[in-house]
Amino acid sequence: MTTGEPLGKHDREVNAIRSLLKKGMHLMLETRKDFRTLAAMQKQTDASLKALLDSLRHGGNGHSKQPPKAS
Repeated sequence: MTTGEPLGKHDREVNAIRSLLKKGMHLMLETRKDFRTLAAMQKQTDASLKALLDSLRHGGNGHSKQPPKAS
């Protein structure tokens, strides 16, 4: 066994670890972008739901509710 063989194996292992770390960092960035997109979409959904609930609270067909007239 020569001294070059163990170093070559070590270099391959280090390169494999470096490659895994690089891929992991790339996945983290993609996940972060996805979460930002999801958060923005959630804000839109919340605003739409709030508007729907507010419209349901304030009456149905566009007529305001009026107290009955005294006769």
